Amino acid sequence: MRRISAFITLQVGLFAAAPARAFEYKPLLKQVFGTSDPSELGGPIFALIVVAAILFFWVALKIGKRRQRRMIETYDEQLQDYASRLRRGKL
Repeated sequence: MRRISAFITLQVGLFAAAPARAFEYKPLLKQVFGTSDPSELGGPIFALIVVAAILFFWVALKIGKRRQRRMIETYDEQLQDYASRLRRGKL
């Protein structure tokens, strides 16, 4: 865990120390979206935001369902334990 934290700290330090204009984003935009003109990037960026939102909510839904299933299983185990102790008269 410390190795990962040190690596991330090093990356953040390098990016923070680099000048802001050292990263040319226009060739990257042209390669990904086909254009670097801001007036033509509205649609692709909106689509990217929509896909990211759908992906985020899908992951959140899966995590929520797993958590809910675990909570139900835990409750069922506690209920079974309580019922068995109640039947034995050890309550």
